Amino acid sequence: MFGELFQLALGNLLRARARLAMTAGGVLVGTAAVILLIALTIGLQRAAEAGIGSSSALTEIQVYQGGMMPAPPGADGAPASLPVLNNDAVRAFYRIPGVTAVIPTASLQTGGMFIVGRYNGFASIMGLDPALLPYMALNMEQGEAALGENEMLCGAVVATSFYNPENTETYEPVTVDLMAEKIRLEISGMDGTRRLPITMRGLIAAGTALDYQCFLPLKQVLALNEWGRGTPTDWKTFQYDSITIRTASREVTNAVSETLREMGYSTGGMGDFLNQLNGFFTTMRLMLGGVGGVALLVAAFGVANTMTMAILERTREIGLMKAVGAADSHILTVFLLEAGMVGLAGGAGGVAVALLLQQAINQAVAGAPAQPGGMMFLPIDPNMLQGELVIIPPELVLFALGLALLVGMGAGFYPALRAARLQPVIALKTD
Repeated sequence: MFGELFQLALGNLLRARARLAMTAGGVLVGTAAVILLIALTIGLQRAAEAGIGSSSALTEIQVYQGGMMPAPPGADGAPASLPVLNNDAVRAFYRIPGVTAVIPTASLQTGGMFIVGRYNGFASIMGLDPALLPYMALNMEQGEAALGENEMLCGAVVATSFYNPENTETYEPVTVDLMAEKIRLEISGMDGTRRLPITMRGLIAAGTALDYQCFLPLKQVLALNEWGRGTPTDWKTFQYDSITIRTASREVTNAVSETLREMGYSTGGMGDFLNQLNGFFTTMRLMLGGVGGVALLVAAFGVANTMTMAILERTREIGLMKAVGAADSHILTVFLLEAGMVGLAGGAGGVAVALLLQQAINQAVAGAPAQPGGMMFLPIDPNMLQGELVIIPPELVLFALGLALLVGMGAGFYPALRAARLQPVIALKTD
């Protein structure tokens, strides 16, 4: 029975090919608009992610003491103490699924001034376990990522911020060669001042958060802090200044961050930035998809108008069908099939147009002319696009076809219901 109703609906549509083409044309425009606008956001998102890359930054989480733990049951409403970054926290972090390394650091509390020849300089000095250096994924500009007693790694920018202490009138930054010059580190404590000879093992490439930071072995930093305070480290109250967590892959980074937040810690890093980026593009996708949806809404009115006119023209035909035994459901099915086929035809045409425009746009982007100086006539770096500003995945095509079908059937439902409720006697009397 359904096959016969389908053939009847298809025959009715083909009798008015011009009307079918014009009505489906509206759906075509709306479908193509939805696909292209959503595909544009997909292309921009992938370009933005390519700018981040699949580097180790996406598997790195910075942990901070910033969360607020909920009050325990039966408490008077006062919040519990904040979780701290101590050795118990390090052991707990290692138990989180997906964590491959936990990298705690402690700052040198005795202060530290570099003396290189007649120049002085300062930097933030942190203690780091040398065994964890491979997990830091440091990009070295000079030297190697290794640490031993009185050995140091520094950000490359540290070498550019020295000054001459004898010049008291103006500050003029001086660049020194930390890899070649003799370096002494002056620290102050309860018992006076010490100067340590330092060997620079390597300089970390500029352009990261480590530009003005230096690393000494963690045990040495803790020992220097004990000397500076004049008291041994109390491990019951000791806290690290920061902890970096390395995950197994970017896919598990979000889950690890969520677990850390549930434990009461605050987190940061490129993984969280990527989440914010994805959230931005999701909102952008919904907004632009809604703009394209307006065109589909206009097309829906066209489908509804076409179906209403078809019912008015075929009122006697409807009465005759009912007179020979057609049920209301049969009439409803025929007109819903017609409306659905109008929407599907427009959707298929919209997909074809969108794919053609995708090729044209991507080719234009790939061959965009460069301005003098290497800048492109584009608001983003075309190298990140890799010739794909508009990306239409298969699931977007299926979504667009399904949406066009639903728009057609939804717009034709009320006219089809009116046709199904027509009384046979009244319908047969209609001219």
